[in-house]
Amino acid sequence: MKILDFDLEGNHFIIEADVSPHQKADDEMECQWLQYDFENAQVYKETDGVVSPFQITAVAWAGYQVTADHALNDVIGRISRNETGKLTVHYVCPELQKFFDELKKYPAINGERTVPYFIFHSGDMARLAYATNEFLYYEDSNGMPLMFRTDDGTLVSDNEFADMGLYESEENVENGTEQILPFTDYCSDEESACDLEDEEDMEL
Repeated sequence: MKILDFDLEGNHFIIEADVSPHQKADDEMECQWLQYDFENAQVYKETDGVVSPFQITAVAWAGYQVTADHALNDVIGRISRNETGKLTVHYVCPELQKFFDELKKYPAINGERTVPYFIFHSGDMARLAYATNEFLYYEDSNGMPLMFRTDDGTLVSDNEFADMGLYESEENVENGTEQILPFTDYCSDEESACDLEDEEDMEL
């Protein structure tokens, strides 16, 4: 079934996948905030009204071949962090929309672009840990930083360069070339249920 319909960097794509409810007994679930599994993803590209299968040739920075499932996770991540730089979404299936609606309950910064506190990245959940007028730093469930641009939510780094970016941003805040942005920290609320290790307790 159709999962997503969107424009990315000027191209029109459609992603289809098999949808099934999560099996709660499955200990290997990647993101238990998602109530559904999206498997056997297929990516299609529409050009001049003609829809055809899209052959993914990209290779990730770590050297592995990008698959349709990676592409689906990437777009879910972009939508979850309210990216406005390269993405325009036309359709989201109801099963996936429930997930995005849950994330919208936790805005961290309200402005021209709402910055969410929780985001989805590479099959995992992350939460906002540090923010400046230039960059946002999220922390995944392994405590590793992820770096995004503040103005549009686009990814800067999800590897060791994010560590370097965080260090530089902290220095820039000290010398006044970046300004720290206050944000709502839902983890300071004991009833927020924001422990990423207990995601299965979240009710979408």
